[in-house]
Amino acid sequence: MTKINKLLIVGQGLAGTVFHFTLFQRGIHADIIDCDSPGKASSASAGIINPITGPKYNKSWNFDVLKNVFEPFYESLNSFLGTKVFNPMRMYRKLGDAQQVNRWVYQSEQEVNNACYGSFSFIPPEYGNDAPGEAWAEVHEAYRLDYRQVFMLYREKLRAMGLFRGETFSYDNLTLERDRAIYNGIEYDKVIFCEGYLVANNPYFNYLPVIPAKGDALIIEKSLPNNFMAKRTGMAVNWDGSHIWYGATLNRNFSSTEPDITDFKNLSSWYAEDFGEVARVANHLSGIRPTSRDRRPLIGIHPDFPMLAILNGLGTKGTSLAPLMAKYLVENMVDGKEIPNEVNINRVSPES
Repeated sequence: MTKINKLLIVGQGLAGTVFHFTLFQRGIHADIIDCDSPGKASSASAGIINPITGPKYNKSWNFDVLKNVFEPFYESLNSFLGTKVFNPMRMYRKLGDAQQVNRWVYQSEQEVNNACYGSFSFIPPEYGNDAPGEAWAEVHEAYRLDYRQVFMLYREKLRAMGLFRGETFSYDNLTLERDRAIYNGIEYDKVIFCEGYLVANNPYFNYLPVIPAKGDALIIEKSLPNNFMAKRTGMAVNWDGSHIWYGATLNRNFSSTEPDITDFKNLSSWYAEDFGEVARVANHLSGIRPTSRDRRPLIGIHPDFPMLAILNGLGTKGTSLAPLMAKYLVENMVDGKEIPNEVNINRVSPES
């Protein structure tokens, strides 16, 4: 076991928060620095865990393994924060025609563990706007992590422990020596970068194939039950009791971190189609997700600077991926365990 005296985490989005709590569970305290930069993915996300992916209804990559880690992890986070920020959800998905119904049945039959594929049902009564010929399926093993509560409450804990620094990280103030990093005069055994799409500005890790993908969502005046969510054209989930989160778009070609007017119009149109009413929009959110070329996370130790590490590339499935990826990185740093090749940054050469 490697003795770790002092760590610095850069970024308190999902990756940074989950990594910090993973260390905390091992009795390791770390400083964390964050400046709430524009475009942070977690500021616009609803924190949904959906086990079924895409129009072909495939089960999400490695979902059963991920669930065995994220479920107890987030339950522990509930206890630590003193409130239920992580909850199981009743989720429904529209199947628009007979072909989609057949696809759902086919995919469920291909999976050894198909518990997430629920039975068919009529449109959920909470949803409202019926449509002839529609079939719906229930999705089991769906969850939601309330990002707003998590980041706010966890930051309060960090401040109380004297571990949070609300400032912009400056690479110019980072000095690397043989076995340590020095930032603003403070020595650290390691600096772990959990900075999302801003890794493009990181002179040590900007060679990694992180692809920014912008997503917009609307906060709309409407009530839905706390444990209910449904996907017709867009996904709808309770936000705060009197509003819902509705989204999200996906755009890899964008020029601004600001909410996009075209996405606003598209989301408003989707909502009108889904609910049969004009959206009463209270807020328009936008965030940039850090995805990767092969759709796998990017975690590990820098090949030339062992005092630097990274946890990034969580993409659209970050809520389910983060606990296991953080576990891999902590076990590598503390216990010397190898990080699986499919998520290890050593699969990418700095010269590539």
